[in-house]
Amino acid sequence: MICLFENASNIKTNDDFRKVIKRKNKIMLMLIIIGGITILAAGLAALTGLLDSDSYLCGLYFGLGTGLILAGIMKLLQHKKILYNEELLKRERLKYTDERNQAIAGKAVQTSLFILLFLVYMGMLIGVFYSRTIFYCYWSVIIAFLLLYSICTKYYTHKM
Repeated sequence: MICLFENASNIKTNDDFRKVIKRKNKIMLMLIIIGGITILAAGLAALTGLLDSDSYLCGLYFGLGTGLILAGIMKLLQHKKILYNEELLKRERLKYTDERNQAIAGKAVQTSLFILLFLVYMGMLIGVFYSRTIFYCYWSVIIAFLLLYSICTKYYTHKM
């Protein structure tokens, strides 16, 4: 997931990488907060009767929230360990900036995105037979992706 959050080519020193880890810590804190909000929303839905407290969806939301919180905490602990160990920081920086790892990550994102768009498209085609709501949900995802892709392409064309 290297290429999802950072351009590793501008990281030259351990101090540069330390800044990257601190930015990633902010993302992990956001994950923890989103996990907490998810758990609160599920609890509120169960209390108000929107979801049965023993329903599958209630458990799913509680599980998702708990997973986000635990993953965020684990990554924060891992980052803390890296930040305070100079040798480990250097090793992780070299692994992070390795061109081969960046190329693998980029190719993995491209392939995953293509497969995901294909699956969303197939869901849209099949979903229309069951409900127009399903069709419009999938259609909205495809349109949102295409709009965001074109906006990001223009932004990075001017920025880089």
